Amino acid sequence: KQWYQRRVREGEVNWETCDALHMDKLVEDVKKAREERTHSIIIVEGHLVLSYRPLYKLFNRMFFVTLPLDMAKTRRDTRTYDPPDGPGYFEDVVWPMYNEIYGEVRHNPELDVTFLDATEPDTCYNFLERVVKSYLK
Repeated sequence: KQWYQRRVREGEVNWETCDALHMDKLVEDVKKAREERTHSIIIVEGHLVLSYRPLYKLFNRMFFVTLPLDMAKTRRDTRTYDPPDGPGYFEDVVWPMYNEIYGEVRHNPELDVTFLDATEPDTCYNFLERVVKSYLK
């Protein structure tokens, strides 16, 4: 995949890959929650979750929230990361990775994804509220 080639400065970790995360543990946790039926709804979020087949095969519904560069940058800048992002990390790694995953999700025939536009928060909220209520009936 191209995203492994993104520039990451010395001493930085590319957190925008499934290899950087404990995806197998997440799969185990989702399976366990489904088997125990202790939750009516399980929400798994993050742009990497739809790029990891063993995980997305467990989902009943899938959503991908799209957002423009300026909104993504603002959201990223208001969060605290440990370790913090190095200079240019968003531009060189995060944003290209988001776009690559977006393209993969859009063109993956296995994924039945509803795309939601973050620039229309009321529409997103109302849609998701209806979905959640339908599962709680």
